[in-house]
Formats: sequence, C-alpha cells, structure tokens
Amino acid sequence: MFITFFISVSSSEIIDFVTNLAHIHPLNIVLAMSLVTFLLGLIGFSGATNWKLLIRSISTVVITFGLSAVIFYIVLIANWFKFT
Repeated sequence: MFITFFISVSSSEIIDFVTNLAHIHPLNIVLAMSLVTFLLGLIGFSGATNWKLLIRSISTVVITFGLSAVIFYIVLIANWFKFT
C-alpha cells in the first residue's frame, strides 16, 4: 500500500500519465485500495478465533483507517485548492 502511495505522488509524469489515461488522480486509486483493505479487515474479524488473530484484525483496521483518513484529507485539500 505504501509503495503505491509513494509511486503515485513521486513524479508529475506518472500523475499526468494516469490522469490522462484513466481520468482519475492516482491518490483516488490508492484511497479506493485502502478502503477495500479496510473493509476486508472488518470482514476478518469474523475469523478471529484467538487473541493473536484478534490483535491482527484490530491492527489492520486501525492502520488502514488511519491511512484512508490521511489520504482522504490530502485529496480533499487538493480539490479545495485546485487552481486549474
């Protein structure tokens, strides 16, 4: 997940290529992937049969929720201050 985030914001050529190809900003793609991972983490709570699996599910949900919140904030601020 972090690799796709860094690739998506690393170079203006990559951002322009993906934006022209798919008509969507790469951070929106990373946000969608993060939300899917969050939902799969919530589904993973049903398979928690012991405390180790429960801790893993909780950490997955907390980390992906935090990542989604940060990316959502970045996309929101970027859309507010879009000058083009």
